[in-house]
Amino acid sequence: MHTLMDQARGAYLVRTASSRYIISLDLNVVRRHPGTAPPTEVAALRRDHEQLDLLAVFECTVGTPMVLALDLHLPFVPFTLRRTMDVVSIERLSEVEEAALL
Repeated sequence: MHTLMDQARGAYLVRTASSRYIISLDLNVVRRHPGTAPPTEVAALRRDHEQLDLLAVFECTVGTPMVLALDLHLPFVPFTLRRTMDVVSIERLSEVEEAALL
């Protein structure tokens, strides 16, 4: 799969140059799992490994950075914009895989 921009449903594993993201468009949630590259290359982000509310996918295409709007439920912060490294691959997940990963 080359892009999520024409998808409205389903769950996906999005790999970037440094991390994996599990995205459910049905549940409007995302979970980030940092990669195993040296710590100087992979930054720890707020709430890694936690399920976060996904408000919007602004960009998710192989070869470009992914851009997501997330609700971290912080007081007086309507959303957080997360921009990733370039997307390497996008894979559709089955319902069983989605349940196991989210």
